[in-house]
Amino acid sequence: NRVVVSPMAQYSAVDGIPGDYHLVHLGARAMGGAAMVFAEMTCTSPDARITPGCPGLWSDAQGKAWKLIVDWVHAHTDAKMAMQIGHAGAKGSTRVPWEGEDLPLQAGNWPLLSASPQQYLDGVSAWSRAMSRADMDRVRDEFVAATRRAALAGFDWLELHCAHGYLLSAFLSPLTNQRSDDYGGSLAKRLRWPLEVFAAMRAAWPQDRPMSVRISAH
Repeated sequence: NRVVVSPMAQYSAVDGIPGDYHLVHLGARAMGGAAMVFAEMTCTSPDARITPGCPGLWSDAQGKAWKLIVDWVHAHTDAKMAMQIGHAGAKGSTRVPWEGEDLPLQAGNWPLLSASPQQYLDGVSAWSRAMSRADMDRVRDEFVAATRRAALAGFDWLELHCAHGYLLSAFLSPLTNQRSDDYGGSLAKRLRWPLEVFAAMRAAWPQDRPMSVRISAH
């Protein structure tokens, strides 16, 4: 059975904590007979979220809530559970889609990070600032902390989100990475920090469980 349910953003978490909605949503997909079910992109910190409704793995309370869902799926189905971890980057601090997709929050916005200064929607989105090396260290460590919580929650598979114009994707593309330091320019340099994040996550993730990376490509 190679049927995999892709991550589907639901924007229905409260303070980053998945609840009954997520149990029913993911549990129903597992009961439908899929071999593996992906949770939606789950964020590494409050300022990594796309919207205030995005789930997270930056706290133990969030980890425990995810564990309840994973344990239920394992107890009632044969499906494997996969966790996708990501950071919104310049596409963050926006409203839930039914209040205005990709539009900035009307209040309570958080600062945005990206590879280079970027306005996701010209004349509409807030400007992100270029990450410093200290920012890279902090965010890398947040990805590692989320990885450890995903392992404790019992997820069978882990995916690093490097697609769709989110933070790590912004480093990969020469359109959004205009850096002149060791993290911009050639493909090898643009890959440098995303590969560093992946290596740190792989070292923290149990060696007998697989990892993948999501990319945007054609």
